[in-house]
Amino acid sequence: MSATPELAKNGPGAFVRPSKRQSRTDDDVRGRLSDSIEENPSDICTYLELVRLLQDEDQLSDARQVLDRLHERFPLFAPLWTIELGYDLERDEFAHAETLLTRSLSGELDNNDLGLWFMYLDFVRRKNNIITGGEEARSVVLKAFDAVATKCASYEPRSSAFWTEYLSFLEHWKPVSKWEEQQRVDLTRSLYKRMLCIPFDGLERSWSKYTQWEQEVNSLTARKFIGELSANYMKARSLYQEWANITKGLRKTLPSRLSQCSRQTIPQPDHYDIDQLRLWKEWINWEMQNKLDLPEPEHNQRIEYVYKQSIQHLLFSPEIWYNYSMYVMSSSSAKARDILVAGTKAIANSCTLAFKLAESYELQNDVNEMQLCLERCIDYLVLEYHIMSDENQDTYEKRQKITFAYCIYMNAMKRVSGLSAARKVFGKCRKLKDLLTHEIYIENAYLEYHNQSDHKTACKVLELGMKYYSDSGEYVNKYLDFLILINQDSLIKSLFETSLDKVVDADQLQTIYKKVINYESKFGSLNNAYSIENRVFEKFPHLEKIEVFTDRYQIQNSNLVKMLELDYLQDSNHPFQSSEHGRKRLRENSSSASAFNNNKRQKSEDFVTDKVIEILKFLPKRQYFKTAVLDAEKLTRYLSENVTIPSSTEANQIV
Repeated sequence: MSATPELAKNGPGAFVRPSKRQSRTDDDVRGRLSDSIEENPSDICTYLELVRLLQDEDQLSDARQVLDRLHERFPLFAPLWTIELGYDLERDEFAHAETLLTRSLSGELDNNDLGLWFMYLDFVRRKNNIITGGEEARSVVLKAFDAVATKCASYEPRSSAFWTEYLSFLEHWKPVSKWEEQQRVDLTRSLYKRMLCIPFDGLERSWSKYTQWEQEVNSLTARKFIGELSANYMKARSLYQEWANITKGLRKTLPSRLSQCSRQTIPQPDHYDIDQLRLWKEWINWEMQNKLDLPEPEHNQRIEYVYKQSIQHLLFSPEIWYNYSMYVMSSSSAKARDILVAGTKAIANSCTLAFKLAESYELQNDVNEMQLCLERCIDYLVLEYHIMSDENQDTYEKRQKITFAYCIYMNAMKRVSGLSAARKVFGKCRKLKDLLTHEIYIENAYLEYHNQSDHKTACKVLELGMKYYSDSGEYVNKYLDFLILINQDSLIKSLFETSLDKVVDADQLQTIYKKVINYESKFGSLNNAYSIENRVFEKFPHLEKIEVFTDRYQIQNSNLVKMLELDYLQDSNHPFQSSEHGRKRLRENSSSASAFNNNKRQKSEDFVTDKVIEILKFLPKRQYFKTAVLDAEKLTRYLSENVTIPSSTEANQIV
């Protein structure tokens, strides 16, 4: 097993950022782009910039190598295949184009994008010229159209361009005999029957065209064929409208040529639209309902098609990759693992995908691959950390993520190889104290405690952490939680006293005080609790005494005094409505408000008599007036200042 990436790369010295390994002149564009790719291997646009540069310099072999690296990292991102295929077909390089088509459209993780299949059709039609190839060439092209319809177009709601092209191919067929004419009619009718049962854009236009075509072919049989297809067409039209409503706002446009690629049209690392993710998930959930009543194999293919399409647009969303792998898990665990592998290549810094893939290897008892999977993720996170550090960015969250990954790595090694293997991982982490956060010590302490039922080693680990995090209130609080859990009274008091002058964060220090007061009031002496309370108020005179008092009576980390009696003291994170007392108060307030509104309405009815209402009925509606003819505010002010409004009794006497 290889060493942990950080140790293997860094050794005793510092990490060397790739772009700083050698200085680059301003005119060395290729070198600087290569350095950028090494720093951020998920940045597709940088690769494509380098490809464009190499193509302009007519270095086609080097350009293909860069594109091959892209295909290796993003095998399911179809636009990359489409761009290279378009370039090959423009240059009539059919041999290389055929190789690309084989790689992209076959295999366990074949692409299923309509734009890529259009390239396949273009390739087949150019290789099989109907003018020179005759019937044999036409037969090959028809098989290609049928393959695209089966593999892709039947599942794509925005496939009208394909169906139009398919029909156009049949329409331009010039039969030389009655048998060929009948064959063309049968193929056309079969195509209409197929496409008009599928929900896609342009369905109504295609139906109108079909009915007209049937009338032209044979008006005597037209009604029969149209009637047979009408019900399926109506269902497909209804389903397309339903799909369109569900996916309103969904973006499905991607570049097909290198000139169209930019950071606005290509997915960017660590960025994806949450609203788009929601729409894709809604589409997938809609497909799960199988409203087309498809057989199970075809239904599964349709759902997989949508998953693969979602990856095109949410390439850097871990959730989409995860959901896709979970969907295919029931039918093929190997394919699910392949999807996770592809996901970790695309999103190298995703802990979600790395952890799930590591689990998959662990279940297969492949410990070596499990370790490599976790180490590759850590390796990439460390690379990002050093780049951020060189650029003077805040690295705390990145350090937390690296620490988190190491915690999972340590626990995984305990499961598969025992406590000694986990201790080796922790030993490596200790050498990276400037890179990791305090969580690694907390996690290791709990691991030691739960696997040995002995608190001594765990306490030694936490005390070791105090050498580096004694001023961290968060660490001290977690240390206290552990000591309270294992009931080490003397250690609790010792840690409390030694931490008061070291912890910097005032909020964390208050939490430490309150935690020990709560501990003393439950398991110690009330006099000790009072003594610590006095010290709290000396240190923080602005604290409300009732706040400290109620915190002392927390049960299972819940301040029930506030929740049940002093609910108005709770913060916004614990609204009083959550408690029964709060709900009662809410109902009382609601009843009061309802009574007030009823009383207000009654007063309004007393003031506005039936005769006034009758007069108002004859006034024109406000919609008839384009501009305001009366300033209501001025009228109200005038009436309140100059007119005495009589009571209802006086008004009745006047009338």
